[in-house]
Amino acid sequence: MTGSPAPTARAAWLHAALAVLAVGAIVTVVPMGPGRPAAEVVLFLLGILAVRTAVVVHGTPLRTAWLGLGLGLGFFTLSCLAEVLELAGIAPEVSGTVESALDIAAYAAVVAGALGVVRRDRRRRDRESWTDTATLLLAAALALVAVRAGQADPMSADLVEMGFGTPVITVVLLIVCVPLAMSRGARSASTMALLAAGVLTVAGYGGRLLADTPLRESALLDPLPLLAIAALVLAGRHPAAASMGRRPESDQDAASSRVLGLGAALLISPALLLLWGVRDGGAGYLVGAGSALLTGMALWRLVALNRERERVRAELDESQTRLELLLANSADVIGIVDADGIITYMSPAVESLLGRPASDYVGRTAIQLADPRDQARLRAVVASAGDAASGGVADTDIRVQHSSGGTRWVEMRISGRVDAVGIAGWVVNFREVTDRKLFEDELRRQARTDPLTGLLNRTAFNEQLAAATNEVDPAAPPAVLFVDVDDFKNINDTLGHAAGDELLLVVASRLSAQVRGGDVVARLGGDEFALLLTGADGERLRDVADRLLTAMRAPLEIAGRAVTVTASIGGALAEPGCSAERLLHRADTAMYTAKRAGKDSRALLDASEAVLA
Repeated sequence: MTGSPAPTARAAWLHAALAVLAVGAIVTVVPMGPGRPAAEVVLFLLGILAVRTAVVVHGTPLRTAWLGLGLGLGFFTLSCLAEVLELAGIAPEVSGTVESALDIAAYAAVVAGALGVVRRDRRRRDRESWTDTATLLLAAALALVAVRAGQADPMSADLVEMGFGTPVITVVLLIVCVPLAMSRGARSASTMALLAAGVLTVAGYGGRLLADTPLRESALLDPLPLLAIAALVLAGRHPAAASMGRRPESDQDAASSRVLGLGAALLISPALLLLWGVRDGGAGYLVGAGSALLTGMALWRLVALNRERERVRAELDESQTRLELLLANSADVIGIVDADGIITYMSPAVESLLGRPASDYVGRTAIQLADPRDQARLRAVVASAGDAASGGVADTDIRVQHSSGGTRWVEMRISGRVDAVGIAGWVVNFREVTDRKLFEDELRRQARTDPLTGLLNRTAFNEQLAAATNEVDPAAPPAVLFVDVDDFKNINDTLGHAAGDELLLVVASRLSAQVRGGDVVARLGGDEFALLLTGADGERLRDVADRLLTAMRAPLEIAGRAVTVTASIGGALAEPGCSAERLLHRADTAMYTAKRAGKDSRALLDASEAVLA
């Protein structure tokens, strides 16, 4: 690197203008003779400096192409020096042969540079790359055959430039320059200048071939190849050279480039026919022109089809973007599960719900997302969904596992089994309903519990009692203790309802402390409590009742006053066939028996209605 600043676009245009002035001076001021090719050396050197700028300063991605072009300009420079010797009469035969050989070497270098464009960023075994390479080489060879076949003096300077230069530059123009300059997203000052250089060269050499005019004897055609050097100066020095040949930014741009490349390759055939017609005359002109017209019409149709394809693709991309935006901002999670139960898609909303990105769930078994307690139920729901074609769908609430280790409740809708393009399985839509489930649980809890003490209420106690008496084991039947606080009304009347509530809380605590984990304590209303003892007998019934009486007698302080309360307790053991209502009634009756006996006592009945001492 030189460390010098890169030329600006303005500087590139100024250098190109300087090259144009040099061309004007060469064709108008410099006379024919050795001085003419010597003056052209300066112009070629300007082109070589522009190539250096493109490669070293701008760092163009098409390094190989520019180096091939620079090598070709170097060969042209040496060819001009050989022509100087030839025109000066210094070993004219040798100088002429060397000049022609150098010209051929220059065109070969241009073809090598063109191959650098065709094979850029391609792998060695890339079939497209090898096809493009073969197209370029075959087209160049056929173009040479079309123009050079039958020529008697293949090494004369005129025939080398027009017989070799015209077909080779024509092929390079069609296969390389046109796609580079016209591809969407790749068009720039540098690519257009490179296209102009190719057009000027083909026009200059091809015009001479058509007019059968020797070199430098046509005032109109003579400047054109030299002006091509000025265009190369602009292409190499312009900052746009740094972006030449970069990969297309989108699939649409890449597709457009491929269409242009195909179109350029199709134009080779009519170009060959035109060159053949130039050489042989006659109907070749008509056939070449007609072929070019037909190919152009086909290409126009191809371009129209490509535009339609791009329009449809743009609409699909817009629809895809809209869908992705909706999915990304939706609170609902949408998943797709294949026929084997494997997740193939999960929308982004799953990360906010379960704590992991959607990609972590793709490939996992869907049933594993459910809490183990709900997996069997989820399988049953999926089986009940049926077939989507018949409108099958199933709804359920299940718990799913969160990445933190806990669970979340979700409301899930599962489609019937889908058999469509891209989807063979089930479409699942779910949203979090944890707060709703907690609220429902709270409502159920409140409906089954006493709001003051937190114990079960009468409804919940009756449910538990009905379940316990459904099948009574004679060896270990359930038992009920009915507890009524003695003289509770006096507490309310003398100390107030707040003191009464405080007393009820103490009673609830004392009752709960005297039973086992599987037993049930409930507040039936007012100052009435009930206990359900599971797996009891007469001895345990007496033991629990006595402990309850003792616990109730313990003094306590309410509203700043020491208070002692007692309770009347009635109890009954269930017998086989005893209903919940009958068992509770027996315990209630026994409680009133205890109360009539003077309170602070118990009355217990065994399964045969006998009183337990």
